[in-house]
Amino acid sequence: MTLSQEQNLQANLQQKDLLRRLTNRIRRSLKLQEILTTTVAEVRSFLGTDRVMIYKFHDDESGQVIAESINDHNLPSLLGLNFPADDIPPDARELFIKSRVRSVIDLDHQQIGQSIVRDLDTGEVLSEDIHYRPVDPCHIEYLKAMGVKSSIVVPIIHQDQLWGLLVSHHSLSRSVSEYEIEVLQMVVEQLSVAIAHSDLLTQARAQAERESIVNRVATLLHSLPAIALQPALETAVTAFGGAGGRLCVRDDPSNFHSSNTRSLNECLIPGNDCVKLYTYGQQPAIPEQTVYPFLEQYSVWQEYYKSGEYDVWGISDIYETPGLRTLQPAFAATKIRSMLMIPLQYRQQLLGYLSIFRNEIDTEKLWAGQFDPDSRQQYPRLSFEVWRESKKAQAHKWTLAEIELAREIGKQFASAIQQYRLYQQIQSFNTNLEKQVQQRTQQLEQATEQQQAVFGVITKIRESLEANTIFQTTTKEACELLQAERVSVYRFDSEWGGEFVGDFEAINPNLSNVSKLGVNLVWNDTYLQDTQGGRYRYNETFAVDDIYQMGFEQCHLENLEHYKIKAFILAPIFVGDKLWGLLAAYQHTKPRHWQTYEINFLSQIAVQLGVALQQAELLAQTRQQALDLQQSAEQQRILFEVVAKMRESLDLNNIFAASVREVRRCLNADRVGIFHFAFDSNFSDGEFVSEDVLPDFPSALGAKIHDHCFGEQYAIHYAQGRIQAVADIYNAGLQECHLQVLAQFQIRANLVVPLSKGDQLWGLLCIHQCSQPRQWQPSEIQFTTQVAAQLSVAIEQADLLSQTRLQAEQLAEALHDLQQMQTQLIQSEKMSSLGQLVAGVAHEINNPVNFIHGNLNYVNDYARDLLDMLALYEQHYHDLNPEIRERAEEIDLDFIIDDLPKMLNSMQIGTERIRQIVLSLRNFSRLDQADMKPVDIHEGIDNTLLILQYRLKAKPEGCAIQVIKQYSDLPLVECYAGQMNQVFMNVLSNAIDALEQQRQSISETHIPTITIRTAVGKISGNTPSVVIRIADNGPGISQETINRIFDPFFTTKPVGKGTGLGLSISYQIIVDKHGGVFKCDSRPGFGTEFWIEIPMRQQEYI
Repeated sequence: MTLSQEQNLQANLQQKDLLRRLTNRIRRSLKLQEILTTTVAEVRSFLGTDRVMIYKFHDDESGQVIAESINDHNLPSLLGLNFPADDIPPDARELFIKSRVRSVIDLDHQQIGQSIVRDLDTGEVLSEDIHYRPVDPCHIEYLKAMGVKSSIVVPIIHQDQLWGLLVSHHSLSRSVSEYEIEVLQMVVEQLSVAIAHSDLLTQARAQAERESIVNRVATLLHSLPAIALQPALETAVTAFGGAGGRLCVRDDPSNFHSSNTRSLNECLIPGNDCVKLYTYGQQPAIPEQTVYPFLEQYSVWQEYYKSGEYDVWGISDIYETPGLRTLQPAFAATKIRSMLMIPLQYRQQLLGYLSIFRNEIDTEKLWAGQFDPDSRQQYPRLSFEVWRESKKAQAHKWTLAEIELAREIGKQFASAIQQYRLYQQIQSFNTNLEKQVQQRTQQLEQATEQQQAVFGVITKIRESLEANTIFQTTTKEACELLQAERVSVYRFDSEWGGEFVGDFEAINPNLSNVSKLGVNLVWNDTYLQDTQGGRYRYNETFAVDDIYQMGFEQCHLENLEHYKIKAFILAPIFVGDKLWGLLAAYQHTKPRHWQTYEINFLSQIAVQLGVALQQAELLAQTRQQALDLQQSAEQQRILFEVVAKMRESLDLNNIFAASVREVRRCLNADRVGIFHFAFDSNFSDGEFVSEDVLPDFPSALGAKIHDHCFGEQYAIHYAQGRIQAVADIYNAGLQECHLQVLAQFQIRANLVVPLSKGDQLWGLLCIHQCSQPRQWQPSEIQFTTQVAAQLSVAIEQADLLSQTRLQAEQLAEALHDLQQMQTQLIQSEKMSSLGQLVAGVAHEINNPVNFIHGNLNYVNDYARDLLDMLALYEQHYHDLNPEIRERAEEIDLDFIIDDLPKMLNSMQIGTERIRQIVLSLRNFSRLDQADMKPVDIHEGIDNTLLILQYRLKAKPEGCAIQVIKQYSDLPLVECYAGQMNQVFMNVLSNAIDALEQQRQSISETHIPTITIRTAVGKISGNTPSVVIRIADNGPGISQETINRIFDPFFTTKPVGKGTGLGLSISYQIIVDKHGGVFKCDSRPGFGTEFWIEIPMRQQEYI
C-alpha cells in the first residue's frame, strides 16, 4: 500500500467515524440543541480550526449563533450573539439557497473559493471543484475585525429554505481541501434531517399542549346543567399568558322559538339588556358617561366583521391599529398592548366575543457589535464586542400557533354557549309550556286582529300610488291602530341625515301639539350618520319604552327632550334593498311599554310602506319615462316642423320665427334667439335676427352687438363645431368682456350651438336662461344640435334659392322684355300692314266714289231737265203716236218719272256713305297722325263703332246688339290717336265676342247691350284725366281669368279665334305709354266692364 493510499484510507475512516458519531447523537437525543452542540464540537475536532459555530436565521433575515465550539480562546466566543441582516447580502443568500454554494476564504491570499452543488438555472446536482476569485475589500475588513484569516461556510437547508449556516473560523491562514468540503456537506445534510425531526417533535408537543388547554376549557364549559364561563375564561387567559380577558355573550334564552330573535349586534345596541359580560384580570377603563358602556358595543368590531367572515383578529399592537383609535384612550391607563378578539360563531350565528389582553413587555437583545438598526450599513463593523439593545414597553406579538389555539378555544366556547342556551331554552320551554298553550289562543286571536288591521292598512295604502296619499294614509291608520300619540315618516338623505317628509305625519287629535316636530323638520342623528343607518341597515326595529332607561348619551337625550319624546318605536323602511327611511311611533306625555305585537305591527306596516313607495317610485319612473318619450316625440315633432317649414318655404324669416318659438317652448327656456355675424367683422359684430323671449326679460332682437372677446377667443372653436353649455356664466371661467355682453341681456345660463353656411360660421343658435342658473341635460344639447343642423341646411338652401331666384328674375325680365318686344313687333307689323291696307283700299275706293259722287249732281240736273222737257212735250202734244203710247205704257213712264229723282237721291246718299266710311278708316288708322296730339275721344269711339257696325246688326241666330252712348262733355285729349283707337277696337271686339257667345244660351227677351260712358276725372292725385268705361251685359269673367287677362298670349278663345295679344297690347298702350289706368271688373252672369283712364295732358304725366 502506497503512502497516498494510506492517507486516503485514513481520511475515509475519519469521515465515517465523524458521521457515525453524529448519527448516533441524533438518534439518541431528540433535543436539537444537544445535537447542534455535539456537531460543532465534532466538526471543530475534525477540522482542527479555532472556532466552529452554527448560525440560525430569524424571520427578519437577521441571525444568531446558537451553537459554538472554540479552541483555547484563540478566537472570542460569539455564542448567543445576533447579527443584522445586512451582514449577509441578498445575492449571497440566493446562492446559498439555489446553488447550495460552499464558501472558502483565505485572507492571506485574499481569495474566496466557491463550490457549487446545484446549477443555478436548472437545479441539476453538480460536483465541481473549488473556483477562486478575489475577495471583496469589505468582506476582508469584516473578517479581520473578527480576527479570522480562514473560513468555511456551508448552508443548512430545511424545506428548501435557508435555515442557517455551518461556519468554521481559523485565526491563521489555512488551506481547505475538497475532501473537507464534502465532509461538511454530509454533516449539514444530517443536520437538516435532525432539524426536520426536531420540528416534527416540537409541533407534536405544541399540538399536545394545545389539546390539553382545549380539553381543560371544554371540561369547564360542558359541565351541564351549569356552564362555568368564568373559570373557562380564566383558564383561557392563563393559557395565552394574558393579563386579562372578557367574555361578552348574548343572554336571551326566552326567544328560542321567536322569529324576531335578536342578534348579538341588536343586543349590543345601547339600552338593550340581552348581553352578559364576564371579566378577568386587567380591563380597559371605559368612561362611565358614554353611550357605549361595553367594549364590544363599539362599531369597530361590526366594521371589521361586516363581510360575515368571523375569524380571530390578532391585534399585536393596539396603538398601531388605525381602526382602534376610538378605543385607545380606554387602554391608556393600563399596560395592555396586545389583544385577541375571538368571535364566538355557531352555524353562521354570532353568539358573543372572547377577548384576551396581553401586557407590554421589555426586550433585550445581544448583538455582535453596535450598529444602527434603522439604517443600512455602509461600512463593515470594526468591533464585535457585545452590544446590549434594550427596548421598553414593546408589543408581544401573537404567533400563528396562538391564533390557531384561539380558534379552537373559540369553537369550544361557541358550542358550549349554544348548547347551554339550548338547554336553558328547553328547560324554559318545558316549564312554560302550559302557560304558552294558554297564551297561544289569546295570541292567535290578537294576531288575527292584528293581521286584519294590517290587511286593512295595506288595502288603503294600495288604493293610491301617489306618495303624499300613501304617507297620509299610513300615518293616520297606524296612529289610530297603535293608539299612539304621533306617527311620522322620516326620510334619509344622501349623508344619512334626514327630515320628516312633507305633511306626512298624523297627530292624535285628543292631544295638544306639545311636540315641536313638524313638516320638513331636519333631524340629523350623528349615530345614524356615522354608521350609515346603524342597526336599521340590518332591518332591525328599535323600540324604547323609556328614553331615560336606555343609557343614551346626554346629547341624544337633549334632542329627545327638545321634542318632548318619552318613548318610541323606529321601524326601518326599505325600498328594494336600500334603507329609505324610518316609520316612527312616538309617545310625548309619558313612557310606554310597547308590546311585541305592536312592534311587529309597525314593522309590517313599514315593510308594506316600502313596497308602496317602491311601486310609487316605479310609477314615477314610468311617468318620467313617458314624459321623456313625450319630450323626445315633441322634439322630433319640432324637428319635423322645421324640416317641413323648410320644404314648404325657404323664407328664412318664417323658418327662424317658427324654430325659436318651438325650441323655447320645448326647452322651457327664457329666451331663444338666432344671432347672425356681420360680414367682414371677424365674428366680433352681429345682431339677433330672430327671437322668442318671455315678457319678463329684455328683447335682444335687432340689437347690434360688438364683442371682440368672442371674435378673438371663441369664434375659432365654434367654427370647428364646438357646442357650449354653461350652467352658470359666473362660474364658467369666461372672459370679463364676454361676461359684460351676456349681462346686458340678464343671461345666467346659456346653450350655444354654431350655425354654418357651407364651411363658414354663419351665426349662433342661442338658448338663454335668465331667471337662474340651469344644468343643461344631454338630451337638450342633442336636440338643440339637431335643430341647429337643420337650420344650417335651411340657411344654405335659402342662399341657393336666393341665387336661383335672382337668376330666375333676370331670366323672367329678359323673357318679359323679349315678349314685349315681340308684341310690339307684331303690333307694329300688324298696324303697318293694316295702315297700308286701309290706305290702299281708301285710295282705290275714294277715286271712283268721288267721280260718281261728283257726276251725280250733273246727272240729277240732266234728268230733271229731261223730265221737264217730257212734261212740256206732253203738254203741247196731246195726241201721241200709238207706238209711242204703247212704249210708254210698256216701260211705265209715269213710274219712271216719279222714281227717277228718288233713285238719283239714293245714289247720292250711297256715295256719301262710302265717302264717310273711307274717312273713318283713315281716321281709325291715323296713319297721318302718328305723333301725340289733341284728339276727340268721342270721334275715335264713333269711328270704331262704324267699322264694327256689321257685327252689331241682327243675325239669324240672334237680335242686333244695342249700343248705348252716355257721353259727357270732354275736351280734346293729348294722346296717340291711332293707338287709342286700337284699344277701343280690342275692348269693343271682346265685348261683341262675349255677347255673340251668349246669344245661343240666353232667352229671347234678353237684349245684348254695350254701354259706353265717358267722364272727366282725376288720376294720380289731382291730375285731370278722361275716363272711358265700356260695359257689356254678357256672361262675365271669372276672377282667375281676370288675374291673367293682361298677360301676353293669354286667351280663352278657341284656337284660331284669338292671339292673346289684344288686351296685353292695350294694357301697354294705356299704362306704359299714356301713364293711365286699365282695369277690368266683372261678375260672372252679370257682365264685364273695362275702365280706361288717361291724363288729359301728357306733359303732366311725363
